[in-house]
Amino acid sequence: MTPLPPYTIARYGVYLAAAVAALSLWLGISAGATFDYALLRAVLVFVIFTVLGFGAEAVLSIGWRPQPPRAQAAQSVPEQQDE
Repeated sequence: MTPLPPYTIARYGVYLAAAVAALSLWLGISAGATFDYALLRAVLVFVIFTVLGFGAEAVLSIGWRPQPPRAQAAQSVPEQQDE
């Protein structure tokens, strides 16, 4: 599996957030809300979706390396011999 280029998920997360915020603004205005209330709601939706996008990017870009079991680590350490 090839890793994604850096900030790919965050970039598309911002695009998705902008699209959902524009849709939220349009739905708010067509439902009869005032422009400032609909705009405030759209900005809040944009911020929430952007945070989710950057959070997903951070979680998926962490390089997890499996740790060796402790039994193997203890066996690989040479024992000290008394003289």
